[in-house]
Amino acid sequence: MLDAVAGYMNVPARIRRSIRGLSEDDLDRRGGSEGWSIRETVHHLVEANLIASNMIIAAIAADGYAFDWTWVNPDKGWMRRAGYDKAGVAPALAMLRALCAHIAGLVTSRALLARKINVNDSPGAPRYAMTVDDILREQVNHLDGHLADIKSTREKRGR
Repeated sequence: MLDAVAGYMNVPARIRRSIRGLSEDDLDRRGGSEGWSIRETVHHLVEANLIASNMIIAAIAADGYAFDWTWVNPDKGWMRRAGYDKAGVAPALAMLRALCAHIAGLVTSRALLARKINVNDSPGAPRYAMTVDDILREQVNHLDGHLADIKSTREKRGR
């Protein structure tokens, strides 16, 4: 279970490596499965971890807490409204590094990793349970998919 924490702690560094050497113009290249720019993808990953951190804190505070995130709909309009299409990635990544360290510092035992929230992620859908361990692992898996998008967008750059 504690390996989920180690994987989570690597999230910021993995994002940084994926964009190493890119110019501001390169960050605005679009591609991947969502059609987002690399910049928007980075901000989406940071935002996802912000939400996950709230889920984790809720689980630590109240085991079995009902967490509603039906308000989350990161589409192209969301990206524009949030300003992710223009915002710099350096401050977001610095915050993410600190956030991951903070969460890892809170989740120091198997007992805390086993605490749960009951998630509602779609209006009218049944709730489902997620442990803190599940949330951490989901963020790493989520990252993997979007890093593949960033890699694909970078590779298209040379054509």
